[in-house]
Amino acid sequence: MKNSRTVILAMILVLTLVLSACGNNTSTNSNSPNNGTNSSANTGETAKPYEGQTLVVGVWGGPHEKVIDKYIRGPLEALGAEVELVLGGTGDRTALLYAEKSNPSMDIAFLNIYESKQAIEDGVAQDVDPSVPNLANSYEIAQSWGYGSSIMALGIAYNPESVTEPIDSWDDLWRDELKGEISVSTFPGFEAESFLAIAGLAFGKTEADLEDNIAKVEELGGLAMTHYNLDELALEINAGTVSAAPVFNYQANLLKEAGASIEFVYPSNPGPILAKNTMVISKNSKNTELAKEFINLMLSPEAQAELAALGFYGPVNTTAVLDEELASKVLYGQEAVDSMITLDWSTIIDQRSAATNLWNQKILNN
Repeated sequence: MKNSRTVILAMILVLTLVLSACGNNTSTNSNSPNNGTNSSANTGETAKPYEGQTLVVGVWGGPHEKVIDKYIRGPLEALGAEVELVLGGTGDRTALLYAEKSNPSMDIAFLNIYESKQAIEDGVAQDVDPSVPNLANSYEIAQSWGYGSSIMALGIAYNPESVTEPIDSWDDLWRDELKGEISVSTFPGFEAESFLAIAGLAFGKTEADLEDNIAKVEELGGLAMTHYNLDELALEINAGTVSAAPVFNYQANLLKEAGASIEFVYPSNPGPILAKNTMVISKNSKNTELAKEFINLMLSPEAQAELAALGFYGPVNTTAVLDEELASKVLYGQEAVDSMITLDWSTIIDQRSAATNLWNQKILNN
């Protein structure tokens, strides 16, 4: 009998050990990566893959800064990263990319359509990585020459009280009644260089016909002014000193909010000019993968819709949803994008130095 009890106790002990071992294996398997979850130790290692990294982003203030604070900073901090913004204009950012090519202090730079193209071609910025998830939902124009962050159209803002008939074409700016009443922004720059190209395209020339295009601008009878900011332009439009100016559609909306008496038109001949704000990653950035995380968040439909609401920037993400009123004020939808004209920026960039000299000599001194 004693031996029987001993055998039974031994069997119970063995059974307990077997069940305990099975229970431990079950627990381990339920927390294994193959089942979609990690152990607490592994979670601690992977939850913050960018721990200790600081992403430096050169960008404009205002709407862009607000969108970054609302939609990007938090998610990246949750991954262990810090985000530092360097606010300013594209000229400073472009200069920094070239000056610090081998050891950049800035990981991401927000540039315009031609600055980003040139930076990539000159090897100071990385080309686009098509694997960034939200890039697949962007318009084709936003997937080259850097990561497009927003799109705009260059058109004409004009004071309806200063013209006998509405303006609807670029060549309307050469009407006799508007001589000496056109304002253009500083040269070189997107708006002014685009307008110089338009002076050719609207009259049968191309971007390459530099001297002919300069001569056509001279026919305007001298510029009313060179405007440096929207506040200055709004004052002169309201005062009647300026009757019309080439501006972006988002700027026209801001001018109206500031009380400027203007109408805005997407002109024909050759058509409104496509503009794009772009993100590029510095060529030798030490935080490339983190930079791509930032870019993906900036391209999310939520961030894109917010940027449109705050600053009238057209979203590049085709899944961004805007209400009808806002959609009417920005560049929105494939049909609108397809109606834009893309200039030959390679030619414009190549002749920039000569164009700047001619502009200063013959336009500013007129």
